[in-house]
Order: sequence, then structure tokens, then C-alpha cells
Amino acid sequence: MEDISIKCNFKVDKNKCIRCGRCRNVCSGQVISYDQNGYPYIKPFERFGWRGCWRCEHCLAVCPTGAISIFGKNPEKSTPAPDADVAEEIEKLIKYRRSCRRFLHKDVDPTILDRIMSCMESVPTGGNSMSVEYTVIDKTKVVDQIRDVAYKKMDELAKRGIYTSSFSDFYYSRMKASESTIRKGDMLFNGAPHLFIAHKRASGKWAEDAKNECVIADSYFEIIANAFGLGAIVMSYAAEVLNELSPEARAMTGIPKDHCIPLIVGFGYPEIKYARGVQKDRKKIIHRRSDTFL
Repeated sequence: MEDISIKCNFKVDKNKCIRCGRCRNVCSGQVISYDQNGYPYIKPFERFGWRGCWRCEHCLAVCPTGAISIFGKNPEKSTPAPDADVAEEIEKLIKYRRSCRRFLHKDVDPTILDRIMSCMESVPTGGNSMSVEYTVIDKTKVVDQIRDVAYKKMDELAKRGIYTSSFSDFYYSRMKASESTIRKGDMLFNGAPHLFIAHKRASGKWAEDAKNECVIADSYFEIIANAFGLGAIVMSYAAEVLNELSPEARAMTGIPKDHCIPLIVGFGYPEIKYARGVQKDRKKIIHRRSDTFL
């Protein structure tokens, strides 16, 4: 067996290490052990993933003194822990955010999008595989071109009574009618100037996991976009149209044919901003099991 642990570039500053054992206790791959003096090191392993290091960098993140470096990463350059009041701000964001269906027809500032995508690099994946790919169509003109091709095909087929697997004449007509108000002439992408698409090869026994990981990424993106003052909408129908009705439009995204696209997120500057959050009452569907079974 070839030992590839050396590729981790795992280093310990013994002047800082207090031998607390936290790095070993959070090691997802269970490859950290201690030498005779109690300092951590990485044991030989066959390959990254389930047979070795998960590349999660938890050892670097958990060290209270910043004594551990891995993959050449300097712990001093890591993001610090958030402020104590972060929960209150996240609570406000979750309760305030709305699905946006009317956008300004303009490109988002690239620096904002860079910061959003930097956050997306930290979105969790199963086994820390980090294999979910992101395609961002960040030019309004390109989105317009994809929309034109997909919309034309969608409309042509609808006139012949052909819809996506989840739609029917009733749902299609309802969406079509909404173009005069909430969807502003675009039932497909809701007029979104940009598209975010999480995708991954989905086959074999892990196919469903691949879809779930994409949905998780879409959910994170929607929240992060709102945090930066953008509007966003998670669209299942748009994904169905590209997957089922318009392979030409799907090909324009550049996404491989064997990758799943469960959802598409439209985003951009909102045309209409909300003044406050809504007051939903869903307590009846929240089930808390507090009783013991003894």
C-alpha cells in the first residue's frame, strides 16, 4: 500500500501545541494519532476519503493555539469564530427573506458574487467529498439567450399538451397567467438576471445522495445571496424544463449530461424590497419528542 499521508503536509508547532487531543477527537478520517511524547501526527493511509484523511481541515480549525497546519494552510489566515450575537442576525435573515420573482435587469457587482462564491466553498458535502460543482451564469445577456431557447421550446410543447413531469395544463396556465403580475413576463426564470446551478454526477448507489448534496448547496446559496442584499428564488420548474424539454438550453449551461440538476436558483438585485418579514404559524407541524420511553 502506497502511503500518501505525506500529501497532507501535516505540521505541528511543538512550541504552541498543548497536547490537548482535540485534533484527534475531531478527525473524521481517524488518521491522527500521538507520538511517544503526546504530539499529534498523521498515520499512513491508502487514499483520501473513507480510507484516509477526509481533507476536512478540522484539525487546523479546532486547535486552540493554532499549532496545526495542514495542506500548507496557515491557521492565522482562517476565518475567526463569529460574534456572539450572530444567532440573532441569522434569525432575522431567515424570517425576513422572501422568494424574489421580480428583478432588476442588470448584472450583480462581481465583487459581491466573488464573496458569495467564497462562502459556497465551505458548504458541507457527504463525506466531505467536495464533489458538487457550481455553475454560475453571471451575465444577463447569457441568461437571456438560454431563456429564449428554453422558453420557446417550452411554449411550443405546451401548445401540444406536452409538459414537464410535475406539470399539467392547469399548472401551466396558472404560471402563464402570473406573467402579467408577479413573474413579469417570464414564468420560466422569473426574470432573474443570473442563475446558480449546483450539479453533480449522479449514478450508482450514491445517486440520491448526489441530488441531496445539490439541494443543500442551492439552499445555502439562496440564504447567502439574501445576506448580501440580493433577491433569489429556488426553481424546480426551470430545472425540469432544461432537463426534460429543452436539451439545447441545458447544453448552453455547459453542464455535463451525466450530472443531475435538481434545482436552479435565480438571483439578482430585487426590483421590489420587502419592508418586513411575514408571520407564519406552523407550530402544528413541528413535532418535539421530549418524553422518554421508559
